[in-house]
Amino acid sequence: MSTLTSGSTILRIGAASIRLRHRTIAAILGALAILIAVSLWSAATGSTALGLDRTWAALIDQGTKGDEFILWELRLPRLATGLAVGACMGLSGALFQNLTRNPLGSPDILGLTQGATSGALIAIILTDATLELTAGFAALGALATGLVIWSLTRGGDPSGYRLVLVGIGVAAILAGVNGYLLTRTTIVDAFRAVYWLTGDLSGRNWEQAAVVAVVLFAGAVNVALLSRGLDALRLGEASATGLGVRVTGTRVAALVTASILTAGAVAVAGPLAFVALAAPHIAARLTGSTRSFMLSAIIGALIVTGADMVAVAGLGDRQLPTGVVTGVVGGGYLIWLLIAQRKKGVMS
Repeated sequence: MSTLTSGSTILRIGAASIRLRHRTIAAILGALAILIAVSLWSAATGSTALGLDRTWAALIDQGTKGDEFILWELRLPRLATGLAVGACMGLSGALFQNLTRNPLGSPDILGLTQGATSGALIAIILTDATLELTAGFAALGALATGLVIWSLTRGGDPSGYRLVLVGIGVAAILAGVNGYLLTRTTIVDAFRAVYWLTGDLSGRNWEQAAVVAVVLFAGAVNVALLSRGLDALRLGEASATGLGVRVTGTRVAALVTASILTAGAVAVAGPLAFVALAAPHIAARLTGSTRSFMLSAIIGALIVTGADMVAVAGLGDRQLPTGVVTGVVGGGYLIWLLIAQRKKGVMS
């Protein structure tokens, strides 16, 4: 059953209740509609344009063998991977920004992306790395970095600027390590490493899409379980403790969940820059709330899918890596955000 209140709807399921703001519902539905439209357009376009009619025919198993191969073996696995990767990054960024209470809290800033990069470079340089092995090492690198950050902050309040500063320091160290690793390899391996560092979705298959989808599902379940505790932490540690929230356990669980989401996304697609940073900001502007976890995931999927569609179109006859597009767009958004925040501070 649901109850209408001013500007929101309270959905009751047994003894549990969920408060849904009308503005948030409208933003989620609008973002989903845009995401579906972009996904359909992405599946229908490319080096071989199918159009919406041929795409639909191939989708329901009434198209030609060639169209069905293009759609089911090439485009849909890439699209599904992009959707899951973007959602993981958006959800991870929202978790980090809620955990740190800092708008710059994201895997890019806190060093997890650099940790994943270190793992991938070790795989590429020290082994004859397949894509699967590189992904596994990247995931281990991100998780190890999250563990190091937690270890360095557990002596105090593992949130706010302490966590951000520790993450920035760890990221700087790992950047130096990564630069050194690139100098210790051959030209061929260095080229492979640099291409992976850019981030791309080309050549992804259903198995990789399924792996990221499983990570996304597990992360979303954990976020749902942690949402009450994260809400309470916004009131302060004393208030959260008074409400029966295990403060340290909630923070550690949130950090681990965000690290796993980042590891799963980066392991498959590489470090797609700024997605985890931009998605929660956009979601917050649409809803007026920094707790828009679901919308952050949808916006992240939309950013990656849209960027990949632009990357496939490329420059002339040459496709671009997906990470090039996310980097340009995300970097531009970050500059605009910093300018807007500065003007707001000057005017206030």
